[in-house]
Amino acid sequence: MEVVKTIYRCALLACAMLSACQSAEEAFVQDRLIDLCDDAYWVCGVPSGCILKEDRYVTGTFPGTRSVVIATESAETELRVRLFFSEMVSSGTEFLIQAYEPNCTLNPDLARVHLVDVDIFERAGEDRKLTYDLSVSGEGEHLLELYSDASAEYLLIVETD
Repeated sequence: MEVVKTIYRCALLACAMLSACQSAEEAFVQDRLIDLCDDAYWVCGVPSGCILKEDRYVTGTFPGTRSVVIATESAETELRVRLFFSEMVSSGTEFLIQAYEPNCTLNPDLARVHLVDVDIFERAGEDRKLTYDLSVSGEGEHLLELYSDASAEYLLIVETD
């Protein structure tokens, strides 16, 4: 009987240890579900694959542009744009994030991050994460664009305040 109790305790300990071991990607996305983002939404004359909600994340690759739609319900909203680089090959020379108002205007002072000749991988650091806060106005659908000439794979999360 003592052997059975010991085996049972070891099994419980092993299960606890396995559940505590998350990859960096799993820790980044937490309990969010992946959004394949393969629909066709047109906002500001630009095709986007999805309306990205806070309980979802999308994957993407650079070089290139990724467009998603963020729906807001307030006159003023802070968007926290978070990227996790799952693969980093070449940091490139340009990185851009910008969020448009529902009327398709852009406030470059509050809703745009444009980095030129900056190593985004160095900026992401050991944890391979970038976070930028953008301010948008107007209730409705906001086009969010990301662009880089880097060579990388990433996970994208957008949170609203």
